[in-house]
Amino acid sequence: MASRRSVPNTGIAGLQRVARLAGESFGHEDVVGPSLIAPESGAARWLWWAAAIAASAGLAVLHFY
Repeated sequence: MASRRSVPNTGIAGLQRVARLAGESFGHEDVVGPSLIAPESGAARWLWWAAAIAASAGLAVLHFY
């Protein structure tokens, strides 16, 4: 009969620790309010859109090449 302890506790503890750290890192993003956002966020948003369009064009070229 198979043992009930087929998964070692250290593996489970490691996964729980990683999940907790990931949750904490995502939780800090919710703390940032509108007063802490840089006034030049419009320029940053434009840059992200330009990068997304360039990446999409590059992927299209690679796909149809």
